[in-house]
Amino acid sequence: MQISIAVPDSLFIDESTLRDKTAKAGSIARTASIFGVERIYIYRDATGAHDKDYEIARLILEYAETPQYLRKALIPKNSALEFVGILPPLRAPHHAKGPNLSEGETREASLELLNGQLRANIGSKELAFFDGRGQAGERVTIRMESLRPLKVARTKKPDDTYWGYEVRRAPTLARFLRSANFDLVVLTSRKGQPIHEVWSEVKNRVESCERIVLCFGSPELGVDSMLKQDSANVSDFPKSLYLNTVPFQNVETVRLEEAILATLSLINVMRRS
Repeated sequence: MQISIAVPDSLFIDESTLRDKTAKAGSIARTASIFGVERIYIYRDATGAHDKDYEIARLILEYAETPQYLRKALIPKNSALEFVGILPPLRAPHHAKGPNLSEGETREASLELLNGQLRANIGSKELAFFDGRGQAGERVTIRMESLRPLKVARTKKPDDTYWGYEVRRAPTLARFLRSANFDLVVLTSRKGQPIHEVWSEVKNRVESCERIVLCFGSPELGVDSMLKQDSANVSDFPKSLYLNTVPFQNVETVRLEEAILATLSLINVMRRS
């Protein structure tokens, strides 16, 4: 199953400092990695007032997902990354690659030009000979072909191992859902059906789908309000599920990062039980 999440670019509306924004994005990155999210869509708040926060979120999420040994090569310095030192390590399979190399292993690399030839930075002291097509500055997945000489070949990401997430820009929520091609759309809201009341139905639909997207509102506006910005309603998407994934909450509001964690936890149980 390919799991995606969709969050608004107004996700930082309650955070006043870059440090707090970094912590929030780091929490989302960590949760996404725990539960194997493959894509994080950041959709546009129809007010159009949050483009700067979109850039901050994208930069931090992409930084967190990039293996540590490639960050310097792939991510230019940016003031939005001032507090990335507080990000929790993801320790995803494509990150857990130390300096010890072994033939046949798969890892991430960045391409560099050396004397007019493409070489691969694989986190070792020396650049590896690269077999494949690409361009300098590109991130690629490689397979270790030999250690002496150090040679790698471009390959596909492993199918049986979680290999990180992509961050993608999306239009407003209504436009995104109208154009998206998912087997199942879940709209999460405090106003939705309590998930325990429709557990069997939701579980059956989760088990039968290959591509699912979980949509979340902002700290101020739920998904229903986000849809109304485009003169749309939840009822315009009859095949979607409109769910309260945190029923019986004992606090006034559930934070976005908390809602993502709770929802992904439930989906994870449904798909594996």
